[in-house]
Amino acid sequence: MSAELSRRAGHYAAAVAERLLEADLPVTGIHSCGPWRDTDGEYLDVEAGISFTQAFQDQYGGGDCSLHWAATSGWCLYTAMGQDRYLSGVRWPQAGPLPEPRLVTAFVGAFRLDPAKCGSIEQPYYRQEGQDFPFLLDSLAPYLPAQPCVFEEPQIRFAELHRRAYEKRVHRALVSGTSDSLTHLYLRQGELTALLHLLEYAESTNPIALNRLLAADLSARAGQPPEAAETHKRALQEADHRRRQEP
Repeated sequence: MSAELSRRAGHYAAAVAERLLEADLPVTGIHSCGPWRDTDGEYLDVEAGISFTQAFQDQYGGGDCSLHWAATSGWCLYTAMGQDRYLSGVRWPQAGPLPEPRLVTAFVGAFRLDPAKCGSIEQPYYRQEGQDFPFLLDSLAPYLPAQPCVFEEPQIRFAELHRRAYEKRVHRALVSGTSDSLTHLYLRQGELTALLHLLEYAESTNPIALNRLLAADLSARAGQPPEAAETHKRALQEADHRRRQEP
């Protein structure tokens, strides 16, 4: 039962992460675990979590800033420095043990606007630790994937959601408007080369045409006058072509 609780909690975290990605939040991963004991032998309940990029975490004092879900208390967003695990800046939305993903996304949005006034510092308790696991299994069932044979494991499901979300972001940015003004950004040759390496790596992990074409566009206009931006824009044309094909 512990493994199945962990799996279902992971799918719940993936469903929440999907909403966060749709809101353009920089989610990097999910995790979950079933009932377990920590190094001190203390019994702990089912948990899950969602992580963000370091740049996102740095906006709130640096250190660690993540979403944590406890099957006894629901979600919280915590900030922590050093060895302090997640109790230094924790905020609870008081939305029940299994709030809908859209409510968790709204909570994160409110936290970003005003961390001090978002939610509560008081941890709620909606169920007793270590109890009613069959009921918890049933409560998590609605968040299992519609295609269980394809996305049986939460990490595989999240990886696909993550890929699609960033592909949409790149696509949307490239077709944001044909009248986009040119921005003046001076790069050292080494910085441009590093960026091209990152795009090449992105293509190797997510082989879509936009990665390759964007790298080619940037390479072609390096050292060229501003007019080169109009001459070399195959990634923009590909993104526009995809936009026109959308239903």
